[in-house]
Amino acid sequence: MEVSIPAELLFAVAVALFGLSFFYYARILKRLLAIIRRPSVIWVLPLVGAIFLGLGAIFHFLPLAIYPRLDPSRTDQLMQLCQSRSMEAAGIFLAGFISIIAGLMYTRWTSR
Repeated sequence: MEVSIPAELLFAVAVALFGLSFFYYARILKRLLAIIRRPSVIWVLPLVGAIFLGLGAIFHFLPLAIYPRLDPSRTDQLMQLCQSRSMEAAGIFLAGFISIIAGLMYTRWTSR
């Protein structure tokens, strides 16, 4: 099995930009919380999301070393691939979920 280097580079750049957007989201949320004078630490949640996104990206790139020597008859390699992909999906899911929680909390506080 071959690895598409341009596709993997595009994924890496996209994840880096997405992580950067989480950083700016946290900064903007912190400023908005100061404006409404609501001391809270929910602005940290997007940063935690960025960490989960980074972990998901790491689990995306780990199996790339297996692909060139992938033997479909070896179930241990296939299980390792499945575990890495599951961890990748969980990291990306948690990044989005935690960020949405921060946005929903802020919207609830400002919608009263």
